Amino acid sequence: MKFNIWTLLFQIINFVVLLYILRRILYKPIREIIEKRRGLIAKTVEDAEKTKKEALELKEKNQKELNKVKELQSQMLEQTREEALKDRSKLLDEANKEAAKINEKEKALIDAEKIRIELELKNKTLEMVSVFASNLLKDISDEELHRSIFRKLLKENGKIVSDISKIKGKEEILNIELFTAYPLPLDDVKTFKETLESQLAKKVKMNTTIDETLIAGVRIKVYDMIYDSSLAGQVNALASQLRETR
Repeated sequence: MKFNIWTLLFQIINFVVLLYILRRILYKPIREIIEKRRGLIAKTVEDAEKTKKEALELKEKNQKELNKVKELQSQMLEQTREEALKDRSKLLDEANKEAAKINEKEKALIDAEKIRIELELKNKTLEMVSVFASNLLKDISDEELHRSIFRKLLKENGKIVSDISKIKGKEEILNIELFTAYPLPLDDVKTFKETLESQLAKKVKMNTTIDETLIAGVRIKVYDMIYDSSLAGQVNALASQLRETR
């Protein structure tokens, strides 16, 4: 093959022309494309960094919010626990107070029942003693004892006169009920009547009734006042005093 310098030269010129044409036509646009691509990549990287930074900031912010939520949750749990303890303590106190009230009520009921039984037993005992004393006094009492009690009343009638004098009745005749265990001598009744009339300056009407339950002695009723000097009355008075004594 024969080497032709002109052919080589022509090819070189063609190549140079081609390079020139390519540079004029393609190099600048390609370079611009590359620059744009480079700028786009740089912007993409920058956006990615920015997004990453924002993501980190958001993560940090979310972590702070999460920490706040956890702290608030912990505070709420602690507050709830304290309130639950307070409510539990309050309920226990109320339960203890209610139990104490129930115990007090039960104790009061027991004490009341105890007092009732004691009073009932005491009353029955006093009733038995009264019956026994009355029967004993019946066995030992007689008309002489009866008259002795009445004569003593005649000597000590000052209280009867004093009490009657305090009642300013306008009636001309004073009615007196005289209950006696045994029949009284008419002279004794007359003496008692005249004594009252003299001291009261008023007529006295004496109504006499036999009442053997008095055992001995008399019971006098004037207006609503009763003067009991009988043995039965004294036994009943003593029993009443014993009932009132605990």
